Amino acid sequence: MKKILLICAMEKEAKQIVEALEMKELHLNLFENKTKNMQLLITGIGKELTAISLTRYLSENGNPDLIINVGYAGSTDIPIGKWVNISRAYNYEWEFPGEEKYIMLAGGSQKLELLKDSNIESVECYSSESFVTETDIKDHVAFDMELHSISLICDLYKIKLLSLKKISDNLSVGDYYSNLKKEEVFELVSCLDILNL
Repeated sequence: MKKILLICAMEKEAKQIVEALEMKELHLNLFENKTKNMQLLITGIGKELTAISLTRYLSENGNPDLIINVGYAGSTDIPIGKWVNISRAYNYEWEFPGEEKYIMLAGGSQKLELLKDSNIESVECYSSESFVTETDIKDHVAFDMELHSISLICDLYKIKLLSLKKISDNLSVGDYYSNLKKEEVFELVSCLDILNL
């Protein structure tokens, strides 16, 4: 049976999934369902915390066969509450003269696994260390704060990575907080049906 590691940034993202999968807490921020050979790691928010948490996990537990990142993301124009399957992850901090403006490809291709379900749209994702409220990117994309770090580590350790993001806002902190009250936007347990877990 394949070993699967689910990754969420925040406890509120992970809580519903932990309950639905009947996971037991192993220690702080790490949960497990032994029968399903599945664990869930809460990394904390941001690329740095995520990289540290995932690297520590891999050094202590070895490599899973598949990592699945689940969480919220903003978007330029994707409808709020919609699930998307991330096809590629980019770093959104680099804007040096003479360098690629948004993309850091050091370490590998960063192409992610895609679902076979054609009902879930595939889009690219840009990871930033802060909440993105404006951008000159005009493409149909998502923004998060962790995925690029996960993809670099997965590429380095040759671990398959799949990411499902639920759109929480269209680059508006105000909308994000307003949408917190909308259960259909912030529930994440429906990802389990999408993933057949």
